[in-house]
Amino acid sequence: MLNGIENLVAAGCDVVSLTGNTPHIVFDVLEAKSPVPVVSIIKATCEEASRQGLKKVGLLGTRFTMEGDFFKKPFREKGIEVFAPDAKDLDYIAEKIAHELEHGIVTEETRSGFLRVIQNLIAKEGIEAVVLGCTELPLLFDGLALPVACLDTLEIHARALLAAMDLSA
Repeated sequence: MLNGIENLVAAGCDVVSLTGNTPHIVFDVLEAKSPVPVVSIIKATCEEASRQGLKKVGLLGTRFTMEGDFFKKPFREKGIEVFAPDAKDLDYIAEKIAHELEHGIVTEETRSGFLRVIQNLIAKEGIEAVVLGCTELPLLFDGLALPVACLDTLEIHARALLAAMDLSA
């Protein structure tokens, strides 16, 4: 990935980003070695959650994103608790992302299943918002009103990247 960043810089880029959540497993290393600013999808989402005054959020995403600490750590540092689904729901989400959403398959059954997971997080953890921590998840929730606030990492990251590009101009 660092070679990719170096190629982008050589081509004239002043700002770069990782456009997915799970690749942020290595974000800190890349950021430290990058010759230009690297805009983080996680840090941008964390800043938005903080701006909204949120204290408890649910996290939906790939297995690595939901189980790993790389996504949760910046939130904890801002005093925001991050809750992943229980093991059964985590397995459900991971399977649906890998076998449906990553292939552009969106069904009402899957949408209902994810809504059930969100309701479980509301009931068990008292979440105030849900983080769509996988760039395919907006496909599933497009045009749907969720029972809590929604932090779409893809949308938030795009806004942060545009703001960073404007600052570097």
